Amino acid sequence: MPIAPPPFTLVCQHCSWKKTFFPPSDVLLLNLDWFTHCPSCDTPSPHRRAATPKEVLKTRLEQFLTDHR
Repeated sequence: MPIAPPPFTLVCQHCSWKKTFFPPSDVLLLNLDWFTHCPSCDTPSPHRRAATPKEVLKTRLEQFLTDHR
């Protein structure tokens, strides 16, 4: 039975790019649920950290508004 990890945010230390993820299961797909390089500046290894409640709310709201247009 897949167990989804908690929401997390990837942050690039070089260009300040960040994205919050809500993986649907414990299988993370490269370039969909996980990045090895920053998609903005191509710096390797963006920093992973737990998503803050504000980031979770913002991302969920963006997903909701995108899905209901």
